Amino acid sequence: MRKHASTLCILMPLLLTACNVGFVDGGTNDGGATDPVAPSGEGISVGHDGCGGSDGGGGPGDALPAVALTRAQMDVLWDEYWANQDDIGTGSTGGGATELDPNDLFLRASDLGVSCGSPTTKLTCGGHWSLSIVLPSAYQQVGVYDLEDPALVQYSMMSETGEPYSPRPDDCPWGGGSFGPGTLEILAIDEAEVRFRVTLDSSIWDADPSGEYTAPRCP
Repeated sequence: MRKHASTLCILMPLLLTACNVGFVDGGTNDGGATDPVAPSGEGISVGHDGCGGSDGGGGPGDALPAVALTRAQMDVLWDEYWANQDDIGTGSTGGGATELDPNDLFLRASDLGVSCGSPTTKLTCGGHWSLSIVLPSAYQQVGVYDLEDPALVQYSMMSETGEPYSPRPDDCPWGGGSFGPGTLEILAIDEAEVRFRVTLDSSIWDADPSGEYTAPRCP
């Protein structure tokens, strides 16, 4: 479990400022990467199965290993989320953030599944994880990117839970924060889906989400 980051609130909208692109290796935004090779070692290898086809995948309520949606779509989801939190009150993610690019792309994945209809994934105890990688427009092309690049690290994040201390469903350690050393490889990207590979230094986290994903774009 990551020791230093438990203060990051996963229930707040993510913001992203413009930064310079830091390519490790890059290509063109034509979605023309060669067919990926399954990642070696331990971790999760999701691939295409259960992730929807080239038509954009499942509906808003369908749980998929990964999804891709724009900041504009996320803002709508957060507005709906806060409107339904009667004990917290309502709020808007758009106020004061007009300088943010609505085309920023959120790549979201979790071992519990993610959906196009929820802005967040509630993690239960037992070694579960979720991640969100925010890509500025300049990064939305085939290439390999350093996960410690400030443009990615600033508002991207990972969260994980540990084994329960007691039968209570929320009585367990929780950690969240930046990814640490690793790479994000965009294998292919088009209007229907994003294929990407995450490779993390597994010593940073108990869970290891390293693997290849197909994220249908949310409608």
